[in-house]
Amino acid sequence: MEVRRDPRSFLFFIILLLLINSPEPQQQSFNTRSHYDEVIQREWDQLDVLNRTRYGDFDVNRKRWLNVSGCRAEDGFAWDLLPSVRAKANAHGERALGNTWRNVLDGTMYQHHLEEGKLPVYRNISGYVEGQWVRESISRVRHPHDMGNTTHFAHDPFTNSAMEFDRNLTGPGGPFRAHFTQLDGKMRTDANETIGEVSAKIVVGDDESFGGNWWEFYVHGIHFKDSGHAVLTTTSERFAGIFALPHFQLSHALHDTARDFLNWTVHETIDRQIHRPFPVWNPWTSSSVGSNDDMAGVAHHCEFVLYLQQPPSVQTTDMNWLEHEMRFPTGAPLGHRSQLSMSMVGFSPDCGYVIESKGPPDYAPAEAMHLIGSKTEEYNNRARHSIIAFAIAFAFQLSFLIKQMKETATPSMRSRVSFYTIAMMALGDGFTFLVLIFMYLFLGTAQLAMYSIAFVALFSVLAHLRFLMDIWSVQSAERARLERQNAPAAPTPPPAPPAPEEPAVSNGLPLAADAFGTPATVARPPPGAPAGLPLPVTAPRPPPRPPTPILIAPDQDDPLSDDDDAPLLPTRNPATTPAPAPAEPNSRAEFGSLYSRFCLLLIITFFVTIQFATARTLYRSVYFSILSFIYLSFWVPQIYRNVMRNCGRALRWDYTIGTSITRLVPIAYFYLKADNVLFAGTDWQTFAVLAGWVWLQIVALISQNVLGPRFFIKEGWAPPAYDYHPILREDEEGALLPLNATSPSEDAIEGEGSSKSAGEAKDKGKKVFDCSICAMDIEVPVVPAGADESTMAGIGGTGMVLQRRLYMVTPCRHIFHAHCLEGWMRYRLICPNCREALPPL
Repeated sequence: MEVRRDPRSFLFFIILLLLINSPEPQQQSFNTRSHYDEVIQREWDQLDVLNRTRYGDFDVNRKRWLNVSGCRAEDGFAWDLLPSVRAKANAHGERALGNTWRNVLDGTMYQHHLEEGKLPVYRNISGYVEGQWVRESISRVRHPHDMGNTTHFAHDPFTNSAMEFDRNLTGPGGPFRAHFTQLDGKMRTDANETIGEVSAKIVVGDDESFGGNWWEFYVHGIHFKDSGHAVLTTTSERFAGIFALPHFQLSHALHDTARDFLNWTVHETIDRQIHRPFPVWNPWTSSSVGSNDDMAGVAHHCEFVLYLQQPPSVQTTDMNWLEHEMRFPTGAPLGHRSQLSMSMVGFSPDCGYVIESKGPPDYAPAEAMHLIGSKTEEYNNRARHSIIAFAIAFAFQLSFLIKQMKETATPSMRSRVSFYTIAMMALGDGFTFLVLIFMYLFLGTAQLAMYSIAFVALFSVLAHLRFLMDIWSVQSAERARLERQNAPAAPTPPPAPPAPEEPAVSNGLPLAADAFGTPATVARPPPGAPAGLPLPVTAPRPPPRPPTPILIAPDQDDPLSDDDDAPLLPTRNPATTPAPAPAEPNSRAEFGSLYSRFCLLLIITFFVTIQFATARTLYRSVYFSILSFIYLSFWVPQIYRNVMRNCGRALRWDYTIGTSITRLVPIAYFYLKADNVLFAGTDWQTFAVLAGWVWLQIVALISQNVLGPRFFIKEGWAPPAYDYHPILREDEEGALLPLNATSPSEDAIEGEGSSKSAGEAKDKGKKVFDCSICAMDIEVPVVPAGADESTMAGIGGTGMVLQRRLYMVTPCRHIFHAHCLEGWMRYRLICPNCREALPPL
């Protein structure tokens, strides 16, 4: 029969795709095309202003303004701080280059283009730098109403009180990081390759803000390759930063060079903007979410102008050859490579703050060294090395898991392992798989390596799921047995009255009576059969029913041998016995529902983590610390199961210690290494707590194996369980002693000169028994009959705990070595002597 699929799921999937890909609703009165034409025309007008103005035309002290957005008098920007900012940027350049800085300002460095006169600086600054910023004393505190109507809606009663400006740095300092992009072939340069385009993603935080707030935005500008300094700015509808960028330069020569370069690049950008099939509202956008951030209106954020200066390298290596070898390695030894370092001066013309990178000469070199980072090539190599180390940790983790799965190949061993311990590990590996799949969007490098490790993580998830299926199949029978034992007994129905026997008839006449006068009876024919005499002997009869097969468990034990309270079920009489209860659900079906919950929990955790990845610093650190603490608590369910079942030694020691180390190493990388690939802040105290928590769990597992699973649990906190290590007491009848006591040999009796009872040892208070597994003697302490409380306290105290762990006594009063019986119970839960069922260890 053909199985028809439900089309509703497919229809729901199509509707979901349409909703995701549908454009955002717009107001009816908003003419998108006409507004886009206005944006293009405004860009042409601002480019015309850029070409017609000269250096010094933008001077606030002389009341000279530019007719571009943000540089007019009515815009209300704090441009009177620009001369002080230029002076600080000049000081940074002179401190970095010395007397050469004068040649940079007057333009003589860019006129000769001599190779021997170039400074040892990186000409391609693709990479990142990070450090700390400090607030300058010349900064101002400006309120929204001081910034003009283009910045804040003064008549908005709903958002006026709750509006918060992004990128508004109000504290005295915080972290700063810049990621530079200067791709050859995509970023344009002049004919002499002395100046080029550059863009940077800025991540700046404020330590004094609530929760450690931080912002991410983009700046665009120009990079002077020979001198190693760059000027970048934000651009939006309310601030035409890229068009006013030449007027932010530090000298007349730098202004002319930047104006000529931007006249060409901006013209090409606007021309491409016009011919694009989809509108691009701002090619120089500062928003991190896309280039169409200005379509819906004016964004409430602080603008930014950035001055960067790269100090020359102290090494004598040719920088052009070094950069080429780093990008296209040929195997040549590079030796020591100087880090990518810069100093920074930042200025917000609308919000009025001025920041500077923390470093010499205002601060000691041991305290801060401005902004330090590495080139993109070095970052990619470090990312690949980290991924390889992660792959090695995964390989060890898988090897430990395979050994543990081979160790727990029997139902007896699988019943000891906690299902939730393995489930937490599988959930962690699944989360790692999703992170590695999408990490390429954040790193932008080593995509093939990350996908390879993601495949290894997925294989680890599948291996754990297979292990979980085996554990669930074994433990489902145990849970069903406990439910039957805890279920209330059903009321017994009253017996049905016996049916009266009818005298046998033959053709309507009764048969003859037997010798005692009782009429003879015969079996009544089935319903529908004709009445009369019984069928003849030669008549065909139905075939006999085949016997019911008896299934033997994989460990060669009888299916009911593990249940002490499972009686033999008699054959049910349909007339007097009610129908049995419905069959229990299949363990595979139950595991399928758990698998769905597992996937749902994994996806929810992943999306919640993405949301917290962009939260404030305090919230993000607290969330990831709690998530790491929960993830590293995978041994807690195993400890709990050991206590509830009064069992131990469920896991191999190499698996326990090796898994703990391999799962702790990636977390240690992000908590301890300062220059990790995700730029996560270090936190030694939190990692010490996490490592101590894992170590505490391992110590608890070791103590449960040595001192007993319930050594730290008071009596009554856990359900009663059989104790395989009881205190042996000798009463007058010997009813509490094991049965397999050894008999003294004749030589021993003759040598001692006196008779000893069976099983009596040389040391007083001990007896010798025989272990039928290894055929060796066991000498155990025994409390003599009529012993006082002091003797009982001495044997039951902590001093005799280790001696009691050397032997095991079964409920059927047989004693064995602990390691012998534990090895036996790995495969069969029956007594080696009498074949009685044993409670699980």
